[in-house]
Amino acid sequence: MDKFLVKSSRYPYKTIPHYLEFPIKTRQDWLEFLKRLNPDTPGRYPENWDKLVKQYGKRDYPLGIYFGSMIGKVRDWIGFENLAYMVYDNRSLVEEMVETLCNLSLKVIEKALKDIQFDFASGWEDICYNSGPLISPRMFHEIVTPRYKRITDLLHKYGIDVIWTDCDGNIIPLIPEFLEGGINCMFPVEVRAGSDPVKIREMFANKVLMMGGIDKMALLKGPVAIEKELLRLKPIVDQGGFIPHIDHRTPADVTLESYKFYLKLKREIFNCGK
Repeated sequence: MDKFLVKSSRYPYKTIPHYLEFPIKTRQDWLEFLKRLNPDTPGRYPENWDKLVKQYGKRDYPLGIYFGSMIGKVRDWIGFENLAYMVYDNRSLVEEMVETLCNLSLKVIEKALKDIQFDFASGWEDICYNSGPLISPRMFHEIVTPRYKRITDLLHKYGIDVIWTDCDGNIIPLIPEFLEGGINCMFPVEVRAGSDPVKIREMFANKVLMMGGIDKMALLKGPVAIEKELLRLKPIVDQGGFIPHIDHRTPADVTLESYKFYLKLKREIFNCGK
């Protein structure tokens, strides 16, 4: 029950694995899995926590706290297609998993929030592809958004106002839900998947902060395409609230020369870095 059956390639390049079987198929599987999600399980904080608190209190760099995943992690446990069916066939079980993750996050992070002043918070979802989200915005609104609101209310209580999550693919249909749930920064803003930062800024103005958003495919086409892509984004970079970098993994066949050219030109156009 507790194992993933995976097919993957490691030579010549390590690739994203193809999952053949997932650990949670039934409620009984979930009840067994649930034993691992007790927020009071020993070891959730390191033994040297008090030392870390003192160390972080003297830092001169930004520090963030991770608040987890509400439904992206459920997707990992159940499988992409299986979850797409389960939200219809056994919605109560999906909601139970999301509620469990929400409670786990709330209880585990509060001690850290009390002990340390953080600058930002980050999460992970990864439930979109190039045609949109795995579940409908309505279902996201009903199942996920209220749980995010509880977490972000806690983060706001401790002075954290930059809250981002990692979600690939076309996130535009879910942005209103992320915003309502208190998440105001998106990453990696994949251009070819439909999440064009220019379009997002036009639709949501400065309500949405962004990280990423530079089309990785431009690096395959050479200097002219790279410059065109950077100049396309310059107006919204100049507006602020946008840290521009490659939108997810750089393709393996991008040459070192192209990547170095991209870095040099980005620093010049955006006036950033050395």
